[in-house]
Amino acid sequence: MTDMNIAERQLFWIMTSTQITMTLLLTTAPTIQIASQDAWISALIATGAGLLIALVCAKTALRFPGMTIIHYGDILFGRWIGRAIGFLYMIFWLVLLTVILKQFAFFLSETILPETPMSVIIAMMLAVILYPTLHGVGVIARCCEVIGPIVMAGVILPVVMSANNMELQSIRPFFGDVSVFGILKGSIPTLTFLGDCVLLVMIIAFVKSKGKTVKYAVSGVLVSGLFTMLSIFASLLSFGPMVSQSNNYPLMMLVRAVSLGGIIENLDAIAVTIWIMSVFTKLALYLFISGYGSAQLLGVRNWKRMTWIIACIAYGVTFIPLNVVETSIVFPQKIAVRFMLPIFMIGLPLLMWGLAAFRQRTRESQI
Repeated sequence: MTDMNIAERQLFWIMTSTQITMTLLLTTAPTIQIASQDAWISALIATGAGLLIALVCAKTALRFPGMTIIHYGDILFGRWIGRAIGFLYMIFWLVLLTVILKQFAFFLSETILPETPMSVIIAMMLAVILYPTLHGVGVIARCCEVIGPIVMAGVILPVVMSANNMELQSIRPFFGDVSVFGILKGSIPTLTFLGDCVLLVMIIAFVKSKGKTVKYAVSGVLVSGLFTMLSIFASLLSFGPMVSQSNNYPLMMLVRAVSLGGIIENLDAIAVTIWIMSVFTKLALYLFISGYGSAQLLGVRNWKRMTWIIACIAYGVTFIPLNVVETSIVFPQKIAVRFMLPIFMIGLPLLMWGLAAFRQRTRESQI
């Protein structure tokens, strides 16, 4: 049985469960490297920009009920340009799917599975995410509903339990060593990850009721950004900017530092398990929109077949020999920041929103 319906409230959990973990794991250190002790301000700025992206994408999608970007792209741009944009978005999501798979494999290799071949880790993860994906986006949404609160607790609890190790002096002076430009530049890594809320242009088509869709979508991005800011803030207070930026995963370092009376400690495995759950929801969602969107683009009636094909392509691409630096640092800085963020997360959504608004006004003036 296939479930292709999403409840409005589930949009909130889709955003939070898919964004929180990857954003704070992979952007905390780069943001601190650029903005030093003012990195939490950079995260706050990125959150504001991410809200605007979510708002634009949600508003645009709601003008075309029941349609994904593949269909209303044709309406806005014409068939050929619309299909070209749809094709580029499919490549965009496929690339993100494979990069996240590779990052996930590197993360597990560095933390709890150092002797396991990455090809095995990736194959097992793909096998796991295929099950909910093939049963429809509604199943993925329900998984997010369950996993979302657990992911949030997995961030809050280590921060609270590490409170006794935090010193306010570590984030002073404000605006002391970094210029306003440096703070703005520091917001880009976080914004690049929060900007993946652009997937709203695909999944809002499956939302049953549209009354509070924008509210739930935007609030999910807001919470994700605030949790990232909380992670950066806690890392700075606990270790200072110099130590935090030298570690690839500052929040993992924070978890390892937790010790309550010598009884509650060594929480690495629990934290990693929770973060794997978040990556699971993100990968499943990317696999679904890649498979479903490709089927619409190519006119294939059975989208599940395309999902199998996309999964096989993603697995094959992960064999491209990239190391952890290239996937976690070079790719975000050279590809995501320079091309994906300005084109797919900002430029095209704004263009579609503008054209959709103009089209609606033109139709209203003709009535």
